[in-house]
Amino acid sequence: MTNNTELPLQSILEVYAKRWRIENKLSELVAFFNLNAISSPLMIRIHFDILWSMIADTLYHRFAKDLRRFENNLAPTVFKKFIDVPGRVVYDGNKFLIKIRKRGHTPVLLGVEKLQSSFHVPWLNGKTIEIFWTA
Repeated sequence: MTNNTELPLQSILEVYAKRWRIENKLSELVAFFNLNAISSPLMIRIHFDILWSMIADTLYHRFAKDLRRFENNLAPTVFKKFIDVPGRVVYDGNKFLIKIRKRGHTPVLLGVEKLQSSFHVPWLNGKTIEIFWTA
């Protein structure tokens, strides 16, 4: 009899946990990506705003997967610790040099192999981007 009562309770808890994750994700999208500040009353533009919010959220999530110990962090945390950093972009006509000041979380970024060498960006006509860490 114990198994019969545990199974429905377990199922209820699993459904509730999934619902809770969805509600948390929606809350994050509204708070961080301003999803409640839709740009137009036209339905097509609302869908466009939602689409770009989901793309941005996916990019933050994908970037976090490369950050050791921050793999499961939400977009606001990733932005605060790794994106919103002081720096400067220098373009010499051939390549972009991104100069970023070192901060407390710089060692995590230095651990990302993809960021340690220059890389080409197709939509910039194949221009090279290089990241340089300054003091």
